[in-house]
Amino acid sequence: HTRARSRTSPARTRTSCPTMTACHACSSEAKYRCPGCGTQSCSLACVKKHKEATQCSGKRDVTAFRAIGEFDDASVVSDYHFLEAGLRSVDSAARTAATLAAPAARGGGGGGGGGGGGGG
Repeated sequence: HTRARSRTSPARTRTSCPTMTACHACSSEAKYRCPGCGTQSCSLACVKKHKEATQCSGKRDVTAFRAIGEFDDASVVSDYHFLEAGLRSVDSAARTAATLAAPAARGGGGGGGGGGGGGG
């Protein structure tokens, strides 16, 4: 297959057709690569075998170091989505905290501590 012209120098371009290797589970021709660990497999059944045998999550480590030469548009998008997910978590935590604090601010709240402080 052919590749569109790259804007980077020829030294930085990747080969468009990597050499095929064998499936880690059954030794057939591998078609897929695990984003988590790089293990190659040929089918969903072999991916499942790999995950069971190695306890691999199959998820790429989004915080892993990436050299500037490996950085591309997909990396920027991935980083953007990572940061957006972090902001969503912060916003969600703030809303939850506000919701939990609201009954206490109104004097209600399910404190259940009983009445009358009477110190004696």
